[in-house]
Amino acid sequence: MNVAESTVIDTRKKNVSAQFSVLSSYFAKDINNQTNGQENQIDALAEEVAGVFLSRIQIIDRSFNIVSDTYQINKGKLCISSDVNKCFNGSNQAYADKKNKCIVMTQAIKNPDTGEIRYVMFGTSSIADIYTAMDSIRLTVTAVVIILVIILLAVAFVSSYRMVKPFRKIKETIEHIGQGGNVERITLKGSSEINTISNSFNMMLDRINQLEESRQEFVSNVSHELKTPITSMKVLAESLVGQQGVPEELYQEFMGDIIGELDRENNIISDLLTLVKMDRSGLEMNISQVNINELIEAQLKLIRPLAVEKNIELVFESYRPIIAEVDETKFSMCISNLVINAIKYNNIDGWVHVSLNADASNFYVKVQDNGFGIPEESLEHIFDRFYRVDKARDRATGGTGLGLAITKSIVMAHYGNIKVYSEVDVGTTFTMQIPLTHVPD
Repeated sequence: MNVAESTVIDTRKKNVSAQFSVLSSYFAKDINNQTNGQENQIDALAEEVAGVFLSRIQIIDRSFNIVSDTYQINKGKLCISSDVNKCFNGSNQAYADKKNKCIVMTQAIKNPDTGEIRYVMFGTSSIADIYTAMDSIRLTVTAVVIILVIILLAVAFVSSYRMVKPFRKIKETIEHIGQGGNVERITLKGSSEINTISNSFNMMLDRINQLEESRQEFVSNVSHELKTPITSMKVLAESLVGQQGVPEELYQEFMGDIIGELDRENNIISDLLTLVKMDRSGLEMNISQVNINELIEAQLKLIRPLAVEKNIELVFESYRPIIAEVDETKFSMCISNLVINAIKYNNIDGWVHVSLNADASNFYVKVQDNGFGIPEESLEHIFDRFYRVDKARDRATGGTGLGLAITKSIVMAHYGNIKVYSEVDVGTTFTMQIPLTHVPD
């Protein structure tokens, strides 16, 4: 509005200045032809021109006497004005006086013959109409702006309500989950950002469902695994109690089976305690510099009798000496678990190859066999607790179903990773990648 106002005033000023310039030439010719004592003709001419173009005109001579005033107020008086003085010195003035709401102009009236400045024409043109119009427009614009603000606030309120509504749904779902309710996927309609949040939230819900299913399955598996040895021992004990005069050989056989089931129960409980300890506070790592080559050779020496029983070729291949920062006891457990599994789930006269290599930052242990293999659908669950590819075979070999879960936890505690590749009736390969330097907590 201020820019528009200035533009309109500047346009008016240019138009009036152009008219004033024409009028000054007209006055100069007319006054030049008049004789002394004919000031009344000057007054008449000034009033005529002012009525057509301007609101007021004063003609001032070089003695600063006002010789003509269209308002007949200051005629005969002196006019002490810097604008008039500047005009006599050759500088015409034209500017807007916002305080008095008018355009002020001075124009020299020269003698056409000599070019001498004889008079100064001092004029004012009212621009009150412009200010009145602009005030009216401002009032209208203010009213429009107020209406627009009210509309925008209403739109903003409705939009914010619609935007917040999906988040209320998420909040209600979270509270429902917190109170122990069923976890159900949600469907939110809205912008792409709302859809992204909805998809991410549903992914989180799916993960919660998976964890809940895993928890329930874990509890079920723990109950079953702990109950199975107890059931076996109960059957064996009842058989002994129910028979009279049991031969010593049979008695010893049954007691040996009971001891075996007790050992199995003890192994399950030990593994469970290890996993619980990992879950609660993480593994306590006793990191030291260890010769990985010697560690693996020592573990293979202890395991080799198991391989001899099945006539399995157990080979260790090392490409270079490797010193790394690991927890010697726990990493030994990883090697032992992987190699023992490779022997247990292998064919008679099979082979197990263990290789060790390294690069600038990591070392790699590969345990490869030509055993039974793992079905493709089981590979993603192979590190789950109590997961068994073949439950009957696992129990026959005395496995608890926790070895690989413990192995993965130990590898992760070393900031490494473990991968498995397998094909049924072809063999299985486990690969561990461990940093040479342990990352400090």
